[in-house]
Amino acid sequence: MRACLLALSLTKATGGPAKSVAAFQRALGADVVSWIDSRHDPAEPQIWERCAVVRGSTLPILSTLGYPQRSGLAEAERIVAAADIVSCHSFWRWHSIWLDAAARRHRVPYWFVPHGGLDPYVFEDGRLVKNAFLSLGGRAFLDHATAVVCATDREYRKLQPLMPQARPAVIPWPLDDADFRDRDPRRRHRVRSELGIPEDAVAALSFGRLHPMKRPLETIDAFAAGATSRAHLVIVGNEAGVSHEDCRDRARRAKIGDRVHVVGPAFGDAKYSYFDACDLYVSLSHRENFNYTAAESLASGLPVLLSPGNDLAPDLAPHGCGWMLASLDDAPALLAAVTSAAPASLLAMGRRGRSWAEVHLRFDAFRTRIVSLAEAIARHG
Repeated sequence: MRACLLALSLTKATGGPAKSVAAFQRALGADVVSWIDSRHDPAEPQIWERCAVVRGSTLPILSTLGYPQRSGLAEAERIVAAADIVSCHSFWRWHSIWLDAAARRHRVPYWFVPHGGLDPYVFEDGRLVKNAFLSLGGRAFLDHATAVVCATDREYRKLQPLMPQARPAVIPWPLDDADFRDRDPRRRHRVRSELGIPEDAVAALSFGRLHPMKRPLETIDAFAAGATSRAHLVIVGNEAGVSHEDCRDRARRAKIGDRVHVVGPAFGDAKYSYFDACDLYVSLSHRENFNYTAAESLASGLPVLLSPGNDLAPDLAPHGCGWMLASLDDAPALLAAVTSAAPASLLAMGRRGRSWAEVHLRFDAFRTRIVSLAEAIARHG
């Protein structure tokens, strides 16, 4: 079976989307067609070592849609024509409209991986433009997709009315094997000493881009309103609309500046250091259709506290590995309870979360399911 993967240009800095799309490529051994926004050539290399590249137009209106330049299209169509199945990632750019036409010309089935692109919130802004995109060919792309692949059941249920005919596949995105590890007590002690967190204090971890959608400032407010006076909050992430100083200033004004530690971005072993140093992971995000950091926290044995916007929360709720908010208004009260919980209780929740992740988030399990789906579609269309 020969697979092709069609995605928008991705770099490591894009975080979760880059990791999940790379997992599809690795599992399927797929050839890659990368559709690049020519207005924003990446400052770092794409995640792909080898791929066919289609560059979008630089003309104002056409660039917004990702309408392609001619160079690269012939090679992209050759790769699609030779495939038994195409995995198409993301929406609202011309690559999906182009694929629908190319796939029908060559009788090649494709599935669609929306990465949250059809969540209801997407239609709150730019509705006229989005309706125009659907009329130009986006609707046909959705109608002709053989399957739709989602990371969580909640993500699928939100988009199902838009794609009632597509075969649903709910397959959680996989983690790296390195994410499944025992926490290091020496590293925990070192990081806590550097930050000034007492060994017996509960430390909550907020990890991710400092973007308004992820609500870092609201997380500080909820922590100030509810967490116990000895609890600490560690905020790890790169600036993306909210600055590090914004967070520090918010903590100072809430009179918890000495217990909120804003440390900037962290990758690799540095990332694991903060998992080791903390006792639970907190996400009050407005929207997360999977949330890789929550998944990585589970694999590290941390219990999680998740907002209603985390689509992973309903999958975790029955397993006793954290706290799932019904409303953001409940965050202060829940943080009060969580940060006063006995250490043994937090550890037990973390062990249950690790067990869930071992079953559902190992790469081998993902590869088995995604290859089985691809083979079934390639055989029967």
